[in-house]
Amino acid sequence: MIQLKNDNEKIKTVLDYYVLTNKLKDIVRSGWKRWGVKRDRVESIAEHIYGTCMLAIAIWSETLPKVNISEVIMMLALHETEEIIIGDITPFDESKKLKIKMDGEKAVQAIFKNLVAKDVYFKLIHDFDTLSTPEAVFAHKCDKLECDLQARLYSDQNCLKYEDADEIKNNEKILKFREKGITDVADYFILSDRKHFAEDDIFLKINKYIEGKKILKTGKKND
Repeated sequence: MIQLKNDNEKIKTVLDYYVLTNKLKDIVRSGWKRWGVKRDRVESIAEHIYGTCMLAIAIWSETLPKVNISEVIMMLALHETEEIIIGDITPFDESKKLKIKMDGEKAVQAIFKNLVAKDVYFKLIHDFDTLSTPEAVFAHKCDKLECDLQARLYSDQNCLKYEDADEIKNNEKILKFREKGITDVADYFILSDRKHFAEDDIFLKINKYIEGKKILKTGKKND
């Protein structure tokens, strides 16, 4: 049943939701902290969301897959909202995966509970998390590839280095890359995420294209 609200209730709901989600502008992507990125301002979760949406728009334009791009953009805009409450999640939190999933579901329920269209948003986030629609698969690939691209940009700016990652430099997965002679941190991201992309897929082609290759042409270290 549609929940009816008067104008003041609608305004309060909109503003409460806006103020709450505005916090994503100030939550730094914690993975970059762990890597010790040497930069005046490190990417926030909101900036990552923006990056995924812009990437989705460009890839959809150039490949025209049979997906609803509006639904993809909505998924990408919403799926990180849980991190307002549970904090940013990184691959290094894998051991807490079940707890993170449960906490994330509770966070999503709390964040959207007052919105009339909450069930629509719950379903979009559920679809994204379970990869249960073509749109969810496309959005998930955008999410992964955007992280690879951001790592490449930071590496190109000379502010993402193994020696600065004191907290995680001895992580088993990272050391395996070092043992193989891979020293570019961006390539750790690129190679780790390759498993998420299907063969002969534009996402895989971009992932392979940026391995060991600069994409930033200005040469600036910091913005």
